[in-house]
Amino acid sequence: MKMFAKIHSYMTAVLLVAALAAVTAGCSGSSGGGEDPVNGTELKIRLLTSPLPVDTYQQMLSFEADGSWTLTTSADWLLLSKVSSIIGGEEDAAGAQSLSGEGSQAVVVISLANANEDSRSATITLKAGKNSKVLEVSQNGTKSGEVKTGGSASLAAGWMELPQTDASDGFDAYTVRFSDNSRSYTFYWDYGNLVSNWVAYPLNNSLIGQSMSRTNAWALCPLLPSNKQQDVSKGYTNGNNGHYDRGHQIPSADRLGTFARNAQTFYGVNMTPQNSGFNSNLWASLEGKVRSWATKTYTDTLYVVTGCVTTGAKYYVLDASSKKVTVPTAYFKAVLLHEKSNSSRFADYGGYAACAFWYDHEEYSAAGKYNAAFNFDNMAISVKDLEAKLGYKLFVNLDKKAGSEMAEKIKARAPKESQGWQ
Repeated sequence: MKMFAKIHSYMTAVLLVAALAAVTAGCSGSSGGGEDPVNGTELKIRLLTSPLPVDTYQQMLSFEADGSWTLTTSADWLLLSKVSSIIGGEEDAAGAQSLSGEGSQAVVVISLANANEDSRSATITLKAGKNSKVLEVSQNGTKSGEVKTGGSASLAAGWMELPQTDASDGFDAYTVRFSDNSRSYTFYWDYGNLVSNWVAYPLNNSLIGQSMSRTNAWALCPLLPSNKQQDVSKGYTNGNNGHYDRGHQIPSADRLGTFARNAQTFYGVNMTPQNSGFNSNLWASLEGKVRSWATKTYTDTLYVVTGCVTTGAKYYVLDASSKKVTVPTAYFKAVLLHEKSNSSRFADYGGYAACAFWYDHEEYSAAGKYNAAFNFDNMAISVKDLEAKLGYKLFVNLDKKAGSEMAEKIKARAPKESQGWQ
């Protein structure tokens, strides 16, 4: 009987700004600020939180100035973005180290996750005419105690998306959480190959969201030491077989509710080296199809497991710190659809439907394969068939929800027989 591996989890910290007045009122005190003249106007500049939390975080910074100004940060983990970009989901919402404009402004300051034990510091410099103001900013490290870990509580909670784990395989499962402490995704980390064996997550309209565009906020995950994970901040450099993309396991487009939610999908723990043609064609089509199932009128929640296989791997790439990252030999995706209570599409199957996909990475990296249109009928397999390939169970908590006999029936059903995948 396989044992459940330890689950680590943490609470992210993010502040969505509701009103400009909250940051423009009062600027003195220990949280930063002070007042200096800038082009004849008193400078008011303050961050509401200091030190910044370990995880990706965003908050407002306001200042007053006449005429033109520039605002810059001294570190690539501290970014600036226009308020309209964050709220409107514009392309430049990912932030930059420098902004410029005219007159008094409020901007969003974004700090990316800190995976190091020690705290770090940076500055934000405002220049207007001959005047300038420097604001010192610090961010906690993981030694601060903000990162919370805890046993196998996640598995005991009965999350439907979770696969079986094995305490003897040397992997660990970690849960990335939203600011309200609910789960975003769980990843099963392979320390030797520096990739997640799988990433499991729930999906529906609410979880997908629509407020953001892709942030491209490549960063380390605060749940792991920096030397135990990929650094994807600068992409991969050639290892022993050319260039590969930073391929998401949970897609960026599956978490667009806030900057922080989307930024969590850009952690290195969610990436694998993926052939560019495969990543942007067939794999992207499958990701889009999965999102379409999650947003059907009859879908309550879609539970997804996306994973990779490293058995027999021949190739590797180098991350930004020159660590070797294994190029997977295959990729898979399994989905479990739970219908709404007023639907009866799957009444004979306890309200569930399941299907799965498996792609040999090298085979489907050939142009003729990855350029082929996604074809559900030819590519979908049963979850039972995928379990046989992987050697472990998927959706382990389905037995408790539906009963072991029904769970086997759901997993074994040929996907083409179900009406849930239209």
